[in-house]
Amino acid sequence: MNDVVIKLTQREAEYVKAMLATDSLKIQAVYKKREVLKGLFRENSLLNGNVSRKITNALKVSGEQEENNEI
Repeated sequence: MNDVVIKLTQREAEYVKAMLATDSLKIQAVYKKREVLKGLFRENSLLNGNVSRKITNALKVSGEQEENNEI
C-alpha cells in the first residue's frame, strides 16, 4: 500500500485526533448496547487507533523539532 502525506497545522492535527477519539467513543457505546454489531465497526475502530497514534507521534516529533530550533 502506498503512503499518503498530508500536511496539517498543529491545530488541524489536534482537531482530527479529537474527531477520531469521538468516533471511537461512539463505537464503544454501540458495542455496549449491541455486541452483535461489534464486527461491523472493528475495522473502523482499528483505523481510528492507527491514525490517532500516527498523529500523536507526528505531533511529538514536530514539538521536539520546534524545541531544538529554539535552542
